[in-house]
Amino acid sequence: MKTLFTLVLAALAMIACEGPKKDTPIDAAFSPREEHLEALNTECFQYVGERDTVLLTTTIDGTNLTGTLDYSFFEKDKNSGTIEGEIRGDLLIAEYTFQSEGQTSKRQVVFKNTDEGWKEGYGDMKAVDGIPVQVNIDSLDFSHTMALTPVPCDN
Repeated sequence: MKTLFTLVLAALAMIACEGPKKDTPIDAAFSPREEHLEALNTECFQYVGERDTVLLTTTIDGTNLTGTLDYSFFEKDKNSGTIEGEIRGDLLIAEYTFQSEGQTSKRQVVFKNTDEGWKEGYGDMKAVDGIPVQVNIDSLDFSHTMALTPVPCDN
């Protein structure tokens, strides 16, 4: 009986020493870990013209949104920065904090989800607490051809 007890105890010790259980692909897909949820909600969009590119990366949590936005227009200074805002219906409304010409600046950006992709809205702006914002979001012009379409995110 002692021999059986010793063997069972040894077997349990060996099983316990295997280390932590690794998640199967199915377990990982349903894991509640924050980093996994963030990866599921991250999307990337890009516009590539003849000499211009725009890259938008968004992470959405409910209606809240964070991400990055990079503009590279031909013969213009590159703008690169972060966005923080919200989704309202088919609009993405965010504050864009960016670097350009060695300066940090802020401005409001508004993108509309159209059949062609996300299009930035243009209109009259005014300064509120030193930050340029749209005067009237409902009257923005989205008629240009520069649409950001989904692309794979390079992590």
